[in-house]
Amino acid sequence: TLGPLAMLAADPTVRLSVNSFDRATITPEGPGVISARWQPGVSTVTVQAAGDGGDWLLQRAPALLGLSDDVSSFQPMDPVVKGLWARFRGDRIPRTSTIWHDIAWTVVQQRVHRRDAARHWRRLVSGLGVSIPGVDHLKAPPEPDSIAKRHYSEFRQFGIDSRRSQALINAAQVASQIQSLVDRPIEEARPALRSIPGIGQWTVGCLSGFTWGDPDTVIVGDSGIPSLIAAVLVGERRASDERMLELLEAYRPHRYRVLKLAFASRTH
Repeated sequence: TLGPLAMLAADPTVRLSVNSFDRATITPEGPGVISARWQPGVSTVTVQAAGDGGDWLLQRAPALLGLSDDVSSFQPMDPVVKGLWARFRGDRIPRTSTIWHDIAWTVVQQRVHRRDAARHWRRLVSGLGVSIPGVDHLKAPPEPDSIAKRHYSEFRQFGIDSRRSQALINAAQVASQIQSLVDRPIEEARPALRSIPGIGQWTVGCLSGFTWGDPDTVIVGDSGIPSLIAAVLVGERRASDERMLELLEAYRPHRYRVLKLAFASRTH
């Protein structure tokens, strides 16, 4: 469930192990850290939070842990997806609600290999991120105000090119306005997100999944996801966005859930 939030190697904002999860982030009330602890085979999860944004994070902890994700209507009949669901039946879609963190994290991943994105994100957070008193092992992303006032050339030191840098700046300048969107349906939020220069359909698709926890979102414009879906579902080696959408159509309103299962099948 929480694995996708820790997919960039050595991310300074998150730590995930077999029985713990910590994430430092930016909330409307300030920086904060959310921590979850559990034991294998035990259904209870202990959650704590620290920092100015701690209370805000605690209020949203159930959604972050996937407890708001309703899987009752997901009953796949296709043997492949049915088999994957049997293997990963406990998987849920987390909802972070941390829109600035998620935008910054996703923009850094635009049009680059994940390995390079991880390095750029590490440098950005290490250089400009926010330390939280009492938390030594994590840093929150830079505050949007810190990004909004900078020139795109300042991000070269972190390995971030001018196009991604400008998209970061554009998003930071409207971060306070778009934060309120997280409590509205993603369908209402998409036009506002797409109006930010540098925030295209791929980035909005990622935000739909991570920030809103939308079980039906489809991430288009990715170089690898269509082929992954085609390979897992029907054994085709390569596919376009159109072919991916065709293959996923039967799974509405759980298309993103099928995408998560496809990823899980390749990583476990």
